[in-house]
Amino acid sequence: MTGHCLCLGLTPLALLCFLPLAHLDPCGLSIVPKDPAVAFGGHVVLNCSNTCSSLTSLGWETSVPKVTNKGPGWASLHISSLTVWHLEPQCYITSTNIIEKARLHVYRFSPPEIHLGAEMVAGRQERITCNVSSLVSGSSPSDINVTLSSRGSTLSESRGSPAVGYSFVAQSTQHGQEIVCQAWLRVGLQMMNDSARATLQVWALPYSVKVSVEQLEFGVGANFMVRCSAEGNPLPELLWELPSNASVELSDCGQMVTVHSAQLAHSGTYQCLARNRYGASSGHVNIRIVQRRHRIVIVTVMLVVIVVLGGAGLVAWRLGRKRFTMSVAAARGSRGPGKGEVREGGGGSDGPEPLGEEKEEPRGV
Repeated sequence: MTGHCLCLGLTPLALLCFLPLAHLDPCGLSIVPKDPAVAFGGHVVLNCSNTCSSLTSLGWETSVPKVTNKGPGWASLHISSLTVWHLEPQCYITSTNIIEKARLHVYRFSPPEIHLGAEMVAGRQERITCNVSSLVSGSSPSDINVTLSSRGSTLSESRGSPAVGYSFVAQSTQHGQEIVCQAWLRVGLQMMNDSARATLQVWALPYSVKVSVEQLEFGVGANFMVRCSAEGNPLPELLWELPSNASVELSDCGQMVTVHSAQLAHSGTYQCLARNRYGASSGHVNIRIVQRRHRIVIVTVMLVVIVVLGGAGLVAWRLGRKRFTMSVAAARGSRGPGKGEVREGGGGSDGPEPLGEEKEEPRGV
């Protein structure tokens, strides 16, 4: 029985048996993707299918050239080189009023462009900018965000504007630093993003000029070296101003001065001048050359004088002692003979008797 149900028994529901059966599976259409983002000049492929239980024929309608493929319950649409900004292709079921529209979000999104200063020099005010060209159908202005960053830190950002800038005082330490510009553009339900990178070129006049030497005083005839180092971009050229150019040798691309057999004329200021096309800077050291041999001669002469004087004193002392001894002996010889002594020429003595001695009387028998 078609169009009616079988009535069983007399119930209030029996009246429903005389009504036509309802269609429980109405036909519908589904498009994938529903609202695609398509780059201007690009291509897109859309697939349409139905939910009808019976086999139906599907088709596509659009105002631009297209290529379609069909099968049981489906149809695909291929548009290449899309050059219109507003387009809504329609999928339909043949011989019915059932249609489904797809909205294409056409956009143009160029990669970010970073603009650096023509010539960045350390110590000067500089500026970096990043621009993004974008356009989205049905959205004016574009929903876009742009950010400038470096080493993981945000420098500047803009919301709703396709350009961002950052001003700063350039430093020599920023040379070689990478700058990143990132842009996010909302197209329909999708978020597009792109980025660009640039490297800073910071030029700098010479700085950190250092002049070093092992010590500040040398003796005549000594050999010594003076070294100079400097920073800068481009690398600076090193020039020297010396007290004397005699017996001087430059080496290591002008960084080192070697003095051979130093003379008194080499005493003075050793100045190193570092220069490039952005400026110059200098450093210096003062070195003394002394006559150390004279000191040795003086010390030697003093020692000789001491030795000579000491020897003369010793000789004088010995002579004085000898004279004293001789005078004592002479004094003793001028005295009379002692006991048991007989003077030559007689038994008596005409001279005075020794002091402190008693004359011994002759004894009888």
